[in-house]
Amino acid sequence: MSDDFQFPAPGLEAEQTPAPLPRQRSPLVLPWMVAGLAVVTLAVVSLYAKKVIDDQAARASQAMRMADEYGSRANKLESDQKDARRQAITASEKTDELHAASTRLAEQVADKDSALTHLKRIDRILARDAAVERTEAARTLTSQSPDAGTRRR
Repeated sequence: MSDDFQFPAPGLEAEQTPAPLPRQRSPLVLPWMVAGLAVVTLAVVSLYAKKVIDDQAARASQAMRMADEYGSRANKLESDQKDARRQAITASEKTDELHAASTRLAEQVADKDSALTHLKRIDRILARDAAVERTEAARTLTSQSPDAGTRRR
């Protein structure tokens, strides 16, 4: 039983030369590979970061243009609203002035009508007085004339 499994003799093992190991790379190649990979990664990241920054700058620039345009439009709308308010106030004032002028004209017309009516009354009174005076004058003249005395007798 122990035939099948035999241990080598301890002395023989030390005399045998080990088999040659495969040739290994120089220890300086690995750091250079890592450095190269880092440079490539850094370049890719740098290009991507530049693209992202350029995109953000473009968006910010576009946002600034839009904000400026919005601001100018808002200012224009505000000035248009002020003009509309001024025009509305002016129209309201004009309407008020027209109402006041209409009222004054109505008062003047009423005054003129009442003055005309008053003048017509005065004219009638004067016409009546003139007729009465003419009648009295005619009577007085007829009573004072010399022919008037002889006729009566």
